[in-house]
Amino acid sequence: MANRRKAPSTEDLASLRQRIDAWRGGRSGHGPMPVEVWNSAVAMARMYGVCKIARAVGLDYKSLRTRVAKAMEQPGLIKPTFVQLPAIVAHAEMAPIPAPGAVVEISAPDGSRLRIHLEAGRGMEAAGIVAAFLGSRG
Repeated sequence: MANRRKAPSTEDLASLRQRIDAWRGGRSGHGPMPVEVWNSAVAMARMYGVCKIARAVGLDYKSLRTRVAKAMEQPGLIKPTFVQLPAIVAHAEMAPIPAPGAVVEISAPDGSRLRIHLEAGRGMEAAGIVAAFLGSRG
C-alpha cells in the first residue's frame, strides 16, 4: 500500500537537521542527544513517518522508531476524537438513500496501517476489525 502521508516541508527538515548537526559538531565525547531535539524528531516522525524523517535528518531508524512507540504509549498524548459519519436518510414513502460511505484509517505506533472502506449502512463489524488490528500490536 502506498504511503499517502503529506511530505514534510524542506524548512522543517532543514531546521531539525541543523539542530542535530550542531549538537554533533559541538559535543566533546559521547552523550545522548538533547531531549528537545529528540522530541522534535519524534513529533515529525509521528506526522510523516519514521523512515522518512530518519533518512532526511540522519538519525538511526530503530532509535527513532522506539522513541515514537514510547511516545504513543504515554497517556494523554493520543486524544481520542469523535467522528460523525453521514447517516442513512429514509422517508416513509421512499427507499433508504444511502450515504456515500466513509474511509477509516488507523496507524499503529510500529508504522503498520489499516484502512477500512465502510459502505453506507454498514460498518458495525469495523469495531471488531480495529480491535483485532490494535490487539495484535501489543
